[in-house]
Amino acid sequence: MEHLTHHQFETQVRNGQDPYDKELREFLLELEIEEILEETEKKSPYEQSYSDLCTRYAENAKQAYQLETVIFSDIHSYDFKAMNIQIKAQVDFIDLYFEISKTSTRHDIKKFLTEKTGVTHYISEYGTGFIIRLHDMNSLSVLRRRITHLRHFEYKIDSLKIMEVELAIDFYNFKHRSLTTALFKSIRLPSTVENLRVYNGQLGVFTPIPSTPHSMLRKLGNSYNIGINHRDADEYWHLYVKTTDCNKQPLPMNEWRIRAEKNIKSNVLNQIDNRLTNIKRVLLDGFKGLSFTRLKANSPKTFTDCYRNTVKAFGIESESYYDQSRHKRNLAKFIKTHSELNQLISNAVNNLARNF
Repeated sequence: MEHLTHHQFETQVRNGQDPYDKELREFLLELEIEEILEETEKKSPYEQSYSDLCTRYAENAKQAYQLETVIFSDIHSYDFKAMNIQIKAQVDFIDLYFEISKTSTRHDIKKFLTEKTGVTHYISEYGTGFIIRLHDMNSLSVLRRRITHLRHFEYKIDSLKIMEVELAIDFYNFKHRSLTTALFKSIRLPSTVENLRVYNGQLGVFTPIPSTPHSMLRKLGNSYNIGINHRDADEYWHLYVKTTDCNKQPLPMNEWRIRAEKNIKSNVLNQIDNRLTNIKRVLLDGFKGLSFTRLKANSPKTFTDCYRNTVKAFGIESESYYDQSRHKRNLAKFIKTHSELNQLISNAVNNLARNF
């Protein structure tokens, strides 16, 4: 309140005024307003209980989501048959080398094939011939129909060689994107692999593998892929959630799948006879590079906990050694081959190979 001098106080009293009446009323009014606001802000017991319940529900949902992510990031959580996860082997693409007798340019061949098939092909010049990329060649009959169009240019049948191939194992009806993480943690890889990373198309940006299931899931949810080795390496692995076709067009949701790919280039293919006539053997040998591992039953709890809560390539081979049973091994001490999953993959590969 405002301080009054003795003279001002006496003057107001003689005039019948309460010197502090106005200030007092204002002060009391302010107190009343504050009390009303405090009373208004107080929640009823019902409202408080509901608010507490919502908070607990949100926290429980968050914890359940986090636990679910950890569980589905572990290959040991999967019974692929019981969960109706369908496994299929596919040829993503083949780069085929060919020579022709009829004088023609790369543009001539590309234009002719587009007119005949309605498909735009990637064709490049190589040595004394050409290399054509053929997508989704999942049977010899499909491959032959496409090659038949090259007769127009008098192609030399003995020149046909596989220069690069990309093979895929697809997991349909997956329940959670974290299956990608589980496959990465368990895929068997040679000791020479490097450049393990996640990426989403940005050139010149290296992003290391996230260290936890939750951080990896966030990357997968933002369309990141997992890459192993450089793209131009003789062998290259790639794991991701496939939601588009080879032309980057969206797939129906029932065709979405988790895909594990292996790309094999000519330096490796030349060692196993890469003539087109040997395509079945090329495919069977190539798919051997898509196998998986798991924990041994006697793994200590510390290692089991590390496996469950960490994201790393546990299936990388090491230098060969002999275990306690004098068996030669090249996997980490508590890691072994995943016989059940590898058998399902082998069945899928054999089903594909029958088409060749």
